[in-house]
Amino acid sequence: MGKKKLIIDTNLLLLLVIGAVEGGRHIQNSKRLNKFTLQDYDAILDVMASHQEICITHYIATEVSNLIDLTGYASRLAYETARILFSQFTQVHSNITSDCAQDTFLAYGLTDSSLVRLAADHTILTDDQRLFGALFSACAENILPFEVVRKVRE
Repeated sequence: MGKKKLIIDTNLLLLLVIGAVEGGRHIQNSKRLNKFTLQDYDAILDVMASHQEICITHYIATEVSNLIDLTGYASRLAYETARILFSQFTQVHSNITSDCAQDTFLAYGLTDSSLVRLAADHTILTDDQRLFGALFSACAENILPFEVVRKVRE
């Protein structure tokens, strides 16, 4: 088994949730996931398998649940999947006051600012290129850009 604790950023966690519904067939139905494939979903599973613990912040959970854009029965399945995954992940404590106090809050907002703070103790899997600079400055060895994961799997 692998390294330390893993936090999956919002877009990739949304891919994990929707990809788990009906064999991934709804990935293409989500406007938010149009750049992802079923192979990307599988890549996230591989990254998860190489870590001892999967963690989540309540900020990321909120964003993911608000971004589920499927309809009908598929939507219900996605929310049920999110509920199961969220309950299996370890919740990382966040403090809104301290997360807003960081300079990164002004540039990136609450969720991403908390990821910068958490990068010292967690591997951060993200596809958010806008955030890479701040994350790498915080703790370069703990940042896992999703594009790197894709390249390794090719």
